[in-house]
Amino acid sequence: MQLSYSDKSYLHYCRINQSVMKIKIFFWSILFVVAFSFCGNSQVVIRDTVIQWQHHSFELNADHGLKSYSTNDEDIQQVQFNGKVIENELIRLVLVPEYGGRVLSFVYKPTGHENLYQSACGSPYGINEGNFYYNWLMVWGGIFPTFPEPEHGKTWLLSWDYNVLKNTPDTVSISMDYTDTSRFSGAPGKFNNGITGLTCQVKVSVYKGSSAWDFEVKLLNNKDQSVNYEYWTCTTLTPGSEPGETASPLSSEMVVPVEQYRADWSPDSWIGSYGSLYDFSRINQLHEWNDMGIAYAHNLNSNFWGVINHENNEGVFRIAENIETPGMKFWTWGKNNVDNNMFDFSNGGADNYIELWAGVSGSFFSDAAILANASKSWKETYSPTVGMNSVLAMNSLGAVNIIWKQESWQLGYELNVYQPFNEYRMVLFFDDETKLELANKTLSNNLLGNTELFTVATNAIEPGQHLARFKMYNSQNDLVLEASKEINIYPLTLAEKQNLNYKVKNQGDKTIELELFDGMAYEVRVYNATGRLVAQKVTTDSRLQIQLPQNGMYIIQLITNGEQRTSKILVF
Repeated sequence: MQLSYSDKSYLHYCRINQSVMKIKIFFWSILFVVAFSFCGNSQVVIRDTVIQWQHHSFELNADHGLKSYSTNDEDIQQVQFNGKVIENELIRLVLVPEYGGRVLSFVYKPTGHENLYQSACGSPYGINEGNFYYNWLMVWGGIFPTFPEPEHGKTWLLSWDYNVLKNTPDTVSISMDYTDTSRFSGAPGKFNNGITGLTCQVKVSVYKGSSAWDFEVKLLNNKDQSVNYEYWTCTTLTPGSEPGETASPLSSEMVVPVEQYRADWSPDSWIGSYGSLYDFSRINQLHEWNDMGIAYAHNLNSNFWGVINHENNEGVFRIAENIETPGMKFWTWGKNNVDNNMFDFSNGGADNYIELWAGVSGSFFSDAAILANASKSWKETYSPTVGMNSVLAMNSLGAVNIIWKQESWQLGYELNVYQPFNEYRMVLFFDDETKLELANKTLSNNLLGNTELFTVATNAIEPGQHLARFKMYNSQNDLVLEASKEINIYPLTLAEKQNLNYKVKNQGDKTIELELFDGMAYEVRVYNATGRLVAQKVTTDSRLQIQLPQNGMYIIQLITNGEQRTSKILVF
């Protein structure tokens, strides 16, 4: 394993096999609830650690350019860094100020799983290809700041100053700082911001009883003139991973509140023509990435994005207002880079992780500017999700998704609460709280997420379009999380009855014909794809033609003697 922490118990914990880990998940979830309920000394702690890593051997010049390197797969260099561990009842972070000011590890204790990528063995790549500031790059992983240039910037391998700002039982905060005073003479010409003199300060904070933690960024310009720069937070995400074997399976989904992406670079332009817009559903799943590539989110419309591993429905998300960071970049190595041998130099760092970026500009090599003697600051919050298929709304207190199951007329929710030991109340209802309330209850403390389904009585709501709504309140009855989702409710399909056998035929020209077999009185209702009733007939005939307003998908409901049957038909 590439991480070697000073406490031997954690090393042993990281080597537990997968079958034992499943038992541990259940054990931890009970242990943490009991521990918090009966132990008054639960707190945030900080400690020193030593992190060991390895990479293919190389030698640097004083300006961090690559002096020499070995392509021999047996020529591996061992390195180590001083770091900090910050942890509470729910999470454990590992910070490495000495190598890029990064948060290298983010473990969610109730599952024992890692959320951030860590390369088993680093490899220099992109050597003299003009893509990176030092004309080469090496991937380690984690979450880290990049500035004042794009494409990992200047500081990904440099040592940042750090300082413990706060160390109390309730909060631990560490700052990592770097001032740009250096220049690499061999930088490719497109990296043209020069020595900016900007200072970047990153403050990482962990709080008692919270699985969400903060990554606060502040940029300071001490010059008497405006300065051009770029800043991006790089996140390498592998939620739900076994420690020491971090990876994103092909079933991983990028959950981003955006309808379209803007294509940038990719081999043979598989991701799209440069600068053109495409439906985000083309690339939101890792298995859809035919190769490596770059794309940018077009018009982010909410405050979160992240990745869900659908093998175990564990995720990791970034939460921010995105006022100062409107840019969002996508990158992966592509679907064919799964479980690569990182000790093979020719892989050049290619592995199965998902790299999402948050930036102050819309794309790489598009500068932002900071005014003379001014500063910019913002807060990014990172959180895990467990047991959620998707996310509809999220903030620093929780994440929620609303579910509608048409086949059983059930409305439900998936919920993660990031301060689970506090008291919350949830309400689930249709349209407004006076119309149809399905649940109004105190939430249980579930460290693996809350999921519930509620059956809707067929006589309680009319089929059609409705707004399903979820609200969560704290113990002071303040609304702290809410979400809504438009759903189309179709008539409930009952078990097939012999005396309701019938056929529906598409006659074309916006016409359908029903063949009825019983010679009884039938009521026929036709709903469009939005659930609106468009035709209603009562007949005793064995054949019935119905004219529709337009071609498309329709729901046919046949009712007689209190029984009903429903079917779909596409009219074209």
